[in-house]
Amino acid sequence: MLVTEDKFKTIGQTLKWVSKLFKSVEIINPERETELLLSYFLKMNRSEIYLNSNRALKNKEKKQLENMIQERIRKIPLQYITKHQEFMGMDFLVEKGVLIPRPETEILVERVIERLKKRKSSSHIKIVDLGTGTGIIAISIAEFIKDITIYATDISKKSLQVALKNAQKHNCENKIIFLQGDLFGPFQGKIEKNSLDVIISNPPYVNLDDFKSLPSEIKGNEPKIALYGGVDGIDCYRKIIKGSPKFLKRDGFIALEVGADQVKIIKELILKENNYRKNVEIFKDYSGIERVVIAYRKG
Repeated sequence: MLVTEDKFKTIGQTLKWVSKLFKSVEIINPERETELLLSYFLKMNRSEIYLNSNRALKNKEKKQLENMIQERIRKIPLQYITKHQEFMGMDFLVEKGVLIPRPETEILVERVIERLKKRKSSSHIKIVDLGTGTGIIAISIAEFIKDITIYATDISKKSLQVALKNAQKHNCENKIIFLQGDLFGPFQGKIEKNSLDVIISNPPYVNLDDFKSLPSEIKGNEPKIALYGGVDGIDCYRKIIKGSPKFLKRDGFIALEVGADQVKIIKELILKENNYRKNVEIFKDYSGIERVVIAYRKG
């Protein structure tokens, strides 16, 4: 057994040994992952783990923890084991079958929130989150913008179930309307033409070559439909860029997260449509990669 030997009597001993084990199987940031796993399992924050490093683990705890360690060694993502992921300072439920939130999506959300707060219009704001996944985008915006209705769509019933749970957890389900369907499919009879302030999306953008080379931890666990964006990775962008003007207000905008090296072609698609202003905004993520594109509909 992994954690039932005498040398794993305490939290501190377990922390050191599991970190070493995770490193040996090439898990990135093994120390941090061990801290997160123990924090979840022991219901302690990072400081409490170290303050209680001499606390002995019960045999029952050791067996339960071993099962979780074995799952991680099999490259099950930590978020699917703990069922948690932090985003925008909030805790979100994550379940297998739904895309795991990434930190770079915070850039997309932050830029949209900034622009919504600056809007001069005193009218009620209406936006759409296309492909909501766990609901992180819609819920984060609902948290920071008071007078708003958000339509959150997804083709996956599982994703919408998880997103609703997250909305209820963060007490904003009264601001969000969940609709099942592919991109603009659920709009019929629900969303009027030229009625939206924003259409925001983090669509699938992994191209065929990159998808083939994705780590097994990602490709073998996360849903392909939320990752794969077609041969060139921009299938969804074509549809979003073409379909958005019909539903945006004058001066409404689209906000898109894009993959590395996709900004140029996405910008070209936007300008080619001739429905958007030429001053397309580009923003980099924490790693310096151009990650967010914002374009305003022509008046």
